Amino acid sequence: MIERSWTYLAFRSFLRERLTSSGTVLFYMGLGSNMLSGGSAMFKGHLLGCALAAVLVVSMLAARLARRRLMLTPVIPQRVTQGVAFEVRCRVENTGKSTASDVNLRLIGLPLRAKVKPELGPFLGDVQPGQLTEGIWTVELGRRGRYVIESIHQATLFPFGLWRDWYTNKVECSLLVYPKFQPLLSLDMPVGRKYQPGGMALTSSVGDSTEFLGTREFRAGDSLRMIHWRSWARRGKPVVKEFQEEFFCRIALVMDTFLSATDVKKRREDFEAAISLAAAVADQISRDEYVIDLFAAGPELYQLQAGRSLAYLENVLDILACVEPCTEPAFEKLEPVLLDGLENVTTTVVILLDWDEARIRLLRAVRERGCALKVIFVGENYGDLSGVDDFAPGHQTLTAAQVRSGVDQL
Repeated sequence: MIERSWTYLAFRSFLRERLTSSGTVLFYMGLGSNMLSGGSAMFKGHLLGCALAAVLVVSMLAARLARRRLMLTPVIPQRVTQGVAFEVRCRVENTGKSTASDVNLRLIGLPLRAKVKPELGPFLGDVQPGQLTEGIWTVELGRRGRYVIESIHQATLFPFGLWRDWYTNKVECSLLVYPKFQPLLSLDMPVGRKYQPGGMALTSSVGDSTEFLGTREFRAGDSLRMIHWRSWARRGKPVVKEFQEEFFCRIALVMDTFLSATDVKKRREDFEAAISLAAAVADQISRDEYVIDLFAAGPELYQLQAGRSLAYLENVLDILACVEPCTEPAFEKLEPVLLDGLENVTTTVVILLDWDEARIRLLRAVRERGCALKVIFVGENYGDLSGVDDFAPGHQTLTAAQVRSGVDQL
């Protein structure tokens, strides 16, 4: 990364942030007139340059004297969807005794590729003492991920609209951009039910939930939390509660994130399509009586275990919003964690970007643990897919374009 000098950064801030579009025109007019004069006695262009410079200096001094600090209360959504416009609002109140002139608001921290309207921020005009008003932006972010809106600049353009002088209002608000996906109409999966020893706190009311069956006498080793106090008081001896054991469907969703260093840029669309497909699968699973385990190994290992009653789709999308390609073999980190958790998993849905020995080894290990498999390939360059049906009969292949246009069923 090139280290910029302080002079360069100050000059860039002067042109891009401090000067308005009108101020920029005036600045270049003054610069051009001085260059054209070239010290010639015949052409007095430097006089025009000095006059324009004087106007700019007056604007700078007047703006500094005219600015007034206002109370800003931003309303920023925490989660939005990629490619879908959303609103950012900022409540503005003048709690002082003086009028704030030519107020303009600007969001600081969004990437340059973000689509923000109005581009230069909402112009609120004069805000009188005690007045309440609101600034509104329409923002669209084309890439999923985590962004931080660092601050909101409350600027004044007084008196000529040439120069911005501002107060900085720190916000530091995190914004998660979910992957965009088309909901599935149906998802065909080989499912079943397995006994979950001792139940699982996250399942809540999923599947065959724990149900109170009755009471019995206390036995050595019983948990004290299971004591039924009313029955003990009535019988005069310890009594504990009995519950029905829990059986339910538990689905593991495995996201392939491994791309070689040479393929990260070339296959970025495939990777984003795989993320969108994983979101669509999680969305479909969330509508059924299943428990989901999400496994993904980007630069970090992600593992999520949640039940339907906890609205886990939002938690899954939180992870999928941040997953990035892994250029080191991801399965070396993922396989031990995944296989440890498969004992009680009924079905594993695997979304793959390629087909090689590491992936074959992973699928073979999943099948050896008695877990049903559903395999989906995303992209076009998988290599030789021979042998896939030995592990996952009926596997599917999808291109990035197909995923973007929407898949009705899997």
